[in-house]
Amino acid sequence: MGATIIIKNGRCMTMENKNEKDWIAIEGEEIIALGNKDEYEAFVDRNTIVLDAKGNTVLPGFIDSHFHVIQTALDSVSLDLSGAKTYEELGEIIRDACKQYTKGYIRGIHISEEQFKEKRFPDRAILDKYCSDVPVVLNSMEYQVSMLNTYALLYFKIPFTAEGVELDEKQMPTGIFRKQANAILRKNILNGIPDSERREATTKVMADILMNGITTVNAMEGGFMYSDKDADFLHEYGNEFPIDIVLFYQTMDIEKIKAMNLKRVGGCFYIDGTFRARTAALSFEYADFPGTMGSLRMTQGELNDFVLKCYKNGLQLALYTIGDRAIELALKAHENAYYQTGITGLRHRLEHVELATKEQIIRAKKLGIVFSMRPSYETYWGGPDKMYAQRLGDNYTRTNPFKSIVNAGVTICGGSDSNVTEPRPLLGIHSAVNHPVEKHRVGIYEAIKMYTYNGAYAVFQEDRKGTLTPGKLADVVILDDDIMSVDHSKIKGIKVNATIKSGEILFSNLK
Repeated sequence: MGATIIIKNGRCMTMENKNEKDWIAIEGEEIIALGNKDEYEAFVDRNTIVLDAKGNTVLPGFIDSHFHVIQTALDSVSLDLSGAKTYEELGEIIRDACKQYTKGYIRGIHISEEQFKEKRFPDRAILDKYCSDVPVVLNSMEYQVSMLNTYALLYFKIPFTAEGVELDEKQMPTGIFRKQANAILRKNILNGIPDSERREATTKVMADILMNGITTVNAMEGGFMYSDKDADFLHEYGNEFPIDIVLFYQTMDIEKIKAMNLKRVGGCFYIDGTFRARTAALSFEYADFPGTMGSLRMTQGELNDFVLKCYKNGLQLALYTIGDRAIELALKAHENAYYQTGITGLRHRLEHVELATKEQIIRAKKLGIVFSMRPSYETYWGGPDKMYAQRLGDNYTRTNPFKSIVNAGVTICGGSDSNVTEPRPLLGIHSAVNHPVEKHRVGIYEAIKMYTYNGAYAVFQEDRKGTLTPGKLADVVILDDDIMSVDHSKIKGIKVNATIKSGEILFSNLK
């Protein structure tokens, strides 16, 4: 029997019991065989495409377990302002965009207070200097804060009485929105975007996703700070795109989820906030803002009721928890639901779960909870001289303790949190292996599992994905180096040479 594709001369890591092979044979959508040396020749006919991996690593297609698809797509047509070091540099980018303005509003993204020498977000008075006759809306790195010029403040008509509207000494809005005001603003903006724009932007970002070897994403869409229209769009049209999109609908409307025949709910279902915004719920004070410990968005009783409903309806639940107080709230709600129902096997998830204690990790294992984590956060913000240390002080040494979690037997699935950070699984693998706190580092094999088998397990797809196994989908990536032999510090420099999705070559740099 001839194969449609043969990958030869590879270090083919099956991700099953650390087994490796030299070649893979693909027919149609599935892997049909793996083997060693030149045995692949039996599968070659005149129509077979033979790809030479040249000794480099071959892996299952990467699974990004936390991905904001629509937001990533819309960001691709927004102004990336992360490189501006001063208000003037930021203003010049905005001024140039205003000159090319045709309709709607101007949107800038990826802003942090720390990037400016002034160490604070620009208010409307600053933004008005550079653009006063076009609506301008800027978003912070994790979308917890929005900044508007005066035109946008009037254009979007957010009630000034909403929680989170920053006021000056004259009780006038500064143009900086947080909390409820920010959520209302973002939802109003996203609700106004037509599906045709969503489709066009999403189609364009697929090339970058495939270039990074991603064949499946867990799409966190809808709900607080987002738009249900994003989730509804992917539910209806998600199968039109070349990768597999597993929808996590961020809502408390259980009946809607059931009517849509979805098996899971949640995602960025916020129990707390972020370290950067000092809203992640901690059991200690923020080092750079004494007296502040973050906040919880739900009471224990409210969360208990919702989690119990998910158990009783057989829905897999993903809760956003960053600080240890938020993790504690979530674990208590799961323990209550398990005590009342005895139901297991739903593979509930905690998203981000950055500051789990040893005791919380043990309890999560007993409950069968999956930790959906963002290893690349440590490369961006971890260590003694970056944002985590600024916010948490010496407690930065506690963030993302991958090794302790793995050693406790808790499954970690890895994700990028794109659009907040780059959708690069290889950066995530690098970050897990090179955690700035040495005791939290894991080996390369375990890091790869986070983005392959564990990612499949976390959405009940391990029977079809996550390993290179005959009969499974031919989701395969070929790297441009041998990831097991390269210096650990250089893993992030490895690139994807080819991405195969369901037996189709969708990206290739092979020659």
